[in-house]
Amino acid sequence: MTGYDLSIHHNPDAHAWAKFFIETVNKDPNYVINEEIMIGWFSNAMMAMHDHLLGIKFHNGDHIQYEIDNG
Repeated sequence: MTGYDLSIHHNPDAHAWAKFFIETVNKDPNYVINEEIMIGWFSNAMMAMHDHLLGIKFHNGDHIQYEIDNG
């Protein structure tokens, strides 16, 4: 996952997710926003809150990538 900031995945703040979404979309004028993109985006945000409520702490994006690769 090159070029993608995984640190957002530990953040339960909806404002941070919205800001990051806008920043991501604005980087590429050809970015297509469709239902699949939105489902993925909201699912990640919901899991960030889930992990936050359970007290699951990720230290950085590298740790999250490790969990993805080895989970």
